[in-house]
Amino acid sequence: MESPVTVKPSLAITILKSGLGVNVPMFLWGPPGIGKSQIVAQVAASLNLPLIDIRAVLLDPVDLRGVPSVENGTTRWNPPDFLPRHGEGVLFLDELSQAPDSVQSSLLQLVLDRRLGEYCLPDNWRILAAGNRVTDGTFSRKISKALGSRFATHLELAVDLDEWCVWAIANQVPSEILAFLRLRPDLLHHFDPKAQGNSFPCPRVWANIGQFLGKLPVEAELPFFAGALGFGAAAEFTSFLKIYRDLPEVDAIMRDPDQAVVPQEPSVLYALCGAMSRKVTLDNATAAFRYMRRLPTEFQVVWLRDTLQAEPGLATSREFGRWAEDNGDLLL
Repeated sequence: MESPVTVKPSLAITILKSGLGVNVPMFLWGPPGIGKSQIVAQVAASLNLPLIDIRAVLLDPVDLRGVPSVENGTTRWNPPDFLPRHGEGVLFLDELSQAPDSVQSSLLQLVLDRRLGEYCLPDNWRILAAGNRVTDGTFSRKISKALGSRFATHLELAVDLDEWCVWAIANQVPSEILAFLRLRPDLLHHFDPKAQGNSFPCPRVWANIGQFLGKLPVEAELPFFAGALGFGAAAEFTSFLKIYRDLPEVDAIMRDPDQAVVPQEPSVLYALCGAMSRKVTLDNATAAFRYMRRLPTEFQVVWLRDTLQAEPGLATSREFGRWAEDNGDLLL
């Protein structure tokens, strides 16, 4: 069986923007919770285009073509008001692979000919679609070749920890989560359609969990996380939080970077890098880099990647310049 070519979120965004520029329909595939809908929304927003999100799985064929009426003895169809009549924007057909075959068939004409019965999609509206793969076990259907061939390309989205961490830092996801996922990158997205439980680790769930950190009693964390992640991942994350919370104070490390203890255990090092990444500023950079240089080389890179995302100005600091002279190849 031919293996699919996957794309990182950043590359998917680049391709989708290019396709929207020439107004061709494109399809974004991937497992649930990976961020397909968010990527489409981000692309539309970056181009200042309004977005109409149509959940194809919720539609019947009549919802698309509209209900009939009789005028002067002739039947005419009245298209639904959620289809655009003017202007420009992105028409997003989400969860298309989960839609009934009859709905998929109704969309054939819309995707290729930009028509649906008597309705005509305005020239400046672009079409994007997304859906889960059949192998994801989410009641997805294999779309027909007739429908699939109407899209200019099909992209299969892959998770990427570094790119997600960039997004997470920009969106104030707690550093505890980033540090844990640096330690256990396979838990950023771990979907098993045969596993028990009502949820699973994925970017969407981790972002939601971040809103509750520090707001739950300690005894409530494991039950809450288990309901969101499944018990195995929740148990690991809860154990990691204990390590994170037992770390020495970052301020104490900054006061004496040459004598502060450097942990040996990888899980503690990941926790420490995560804790420091949000505390480094241009004012304390000298002390922070002195301590960072005492870490094992691979953890210096982990520390720098997240720290530079949180404080981009450090990239022009004297301390970073000196480190880059000695180790710049490590960031490639």
